[in-house]
Amino acid sequence: MKKKVILFAAALLCGGLLAGCQKSKGDQLNPNTVTSEGSQIKVESSNENNAGTSQTEISLDEKRIIPDQSFDVELNDWGDVRFISYGPEAGADFEDVSFYLMKDNKVVYSFPYYGENNKTDTYAGLFDSVESVGFRDVNHDNLKDIIVIINYITGAGPQGMVPRPRARIFLADKKEFHLAKDLIDDITENMDEKDINIDNICEYLKNK
Repeated sequence: MKKKVILFAAALLCGGLLAGCQKSKGDQLNPNTVTSEGSQIKVESSNENNAGTSQTEISLDEKRIIPDQSFDVELNDWGDVRFISYGPEAGADFEDVSFYLMKDNKVVYSFPYYGENNKTDTYAGLFDSVESVGFRDVNHDNLKDIIVIINYITGAGPQGMVPRPRARIFLADKKEFHLAKDLIDDITENMDEKDINIDNICEYLKNK
């Protein structure tokens, strides 16, 4: 009887060790693995961006991708990629639109935010829509920069529910894109809202 008890205890111990080994292997899965769960696309990205923190995993909800403002494009050293316009989560107060580059169904780059924590309450109002996206060489360095026209609703005054355009400019270098806040502020202060479109912005910035 004692021998059976000892054998049973040994079997339990071995089972526990085996389960622990299996969990350890699971924790060491290839970080580049892409999984799809319903409408969630989970991907790995190692770039440092936005607040300067390393983003080791980015999860995109397919329902939030804005299809008519997401484009396949050949972009500098990135090669053939898809530029993704990604809308705020439903019901999220003052969350802004965000932007990504995808390649082979993986997010390879996330663009810097304009507002802190990607919030719009301090500068624009509520996100309404992405009006247009342009891939142009804004600063004449033979690299494609990105201009985005975004509409916001301020809620202020008699025209408060009328969407108002704001420009977003990302300047390219060899490895990343930089938010050109100085150019954005210049456009906001000196261009009439009715004139804010990609062609007019490029013309305005020719001598900057």
